[in-house]
Amino acid sequence: MTEPELPPEVVELGDRVFALLDEGRHEEAEPGLREVLRSAERVLGPDAPVTIALLDDLGGTLYQMRRLPEAEAMHREALARYHRSAGVDHPASLHCAHNLGTALVMRGEREEGLALLEDTLERRRRVLGEHNDTATTVGTLGAVLFSLGEHARGLALLEGAHSWFLADLGRQHPQTMDVCGNLVAAVYESGNRARARGMLTQLLSDYAQVLGERHPTTVATRARLARMRF
Repeated sequence: MTEPELPPEVVELGDRVFALLDEGRHEEAEPGLREVLRSAERVLGPDAPVTIALLDDLGGTLYQMRRLPEAEAMHREALARYHRSAGVDHPASLHCAHNLGTALVMRGEREEGLALLEDTLERRRRVLGEHNDTATTVGTLGAVLFSLGEHARGLALLEGAHSWFLADLGRQHPQTMDVCGNLVAAVYESGNRARARGMLTQLLSDYAQVLGERHPTTVATRARLARMRF
């Protein structure tokens, strides 16, 4: 029996939506993403991998727009569907669990979010081993722990994630630069301000090369470096 497929016009819409998301244009992408998700639920079914991934993507889009209650709801529903269809330890389930844990922390539900991130890290280490997805949770958990006052473990996790991404993806990969930004803050707050300024100077140069001088992230990093000089 042939598996159902999304109509070509829906696939084309999805391509446009994800191009917008790649450019950081989340508000423009959201309506189209919802439309693609509705089509996937109707044509493929609610528990199809593509449908659940789209639901999780919608949660991530809402998270970027700081619509945190809605983001949490989307991630929770996606995680429930993944658990039902693929199992708790499936990489897709763990990806969604990471997203939900992050959204919970950002929303202020720190105890539940932190517990979920800890559990996700343990499972990713067991299921995936040394892997970029594992390092992503290491870096996120490190940033959360440092912000909550667990400076020693938080800094160690951030250093570990940054070292992994540097070696595996290179200095100018988005994941490396993201975790570097969090590591800079931890290093600065730990008192090693000269190292933090040096790292941020290099990060600013990387953002300018990769994103452009006028990109909001480049501009914000330049302002951040200026503040560090005082």
